[in-house]
Amino acid sequence: MENQRVKQIVGILAMLVLVVGGVWLVSRDEQEEEVAPEIVLESSEQMEVELQSPMTEVEKQEIEEKFASEGVEMVVLKDVVGGQAVGTAWRQFDGEKFFHKVEANGLTALEKGFFYEGWLVGENGFFSTGRLGEIDGQGSLYYKADEDKSGFEGVVITLEPEDGDSAPAEHILEGNF
Repeated sequence: MENQRVKQIVGILAMLVLVVGGVWLVSRDEQEEEVAPEIVLESSEQMEVELQSPMTEVEKQEIEEKFASEGVEMVVLKDVVGGQAVGTAWRQFDGEKFFHKVEANGLTALEKGFFYEGWLVGENGFFSTGRLGEIDGQGSLYYKADEDKSGFEGVVITLEPEDGDSAPAEHILEGNF
C-alpha cells in the first residue's frame, strides 16, 4: 500500500514537471528579444562628405589589394533588428589614402523604393560611405578617401527609403573597430 502511494506521488510530480516545463518552453518561444541599436547616429552631427560616383572594378581591385597587406583592421557586423544578416567591414589608412570595404550576407530582399546605405561613425559625427550594392541577400560597399578617417570607429548599415532624406533610417547591421 505504501509502495503504491509512493508511485502515485512520483507520478504526480513527474506530470507536474512535464506541465511546468512545457509551459516554460512555450512562453520562452513567444517572447521576442528586444534588440536595440548600439550606435546612435541621430544624436551626433551628420557630416557633409561628397559622395563618390560608383567605383570601377579597377578601383575596387585596388582596395582589395590594400586589404591583403599588413595593418588592415576588420570587424564583424551584427544584425540589430533580429534578422539573419551578418557582415564584415575592413579599413586601412596607408599614410596617403583611407580604404574601407563592407560585405554583408543574409540581407532581406529590398522592396521597390528602398536601398542599403553604409555609414562611418565617430565622436565628431557620422557620414555616409554610399549605397551597398545588394543582389540575392548579399551586398558590398567600397569607399576611398584622400584623408585619414580612422577616427570613425563605428560602422552602420541602414535600410533607407528613396525619399530624398539624407538622414540615416533603420539600422540593420552595426560594429565597432
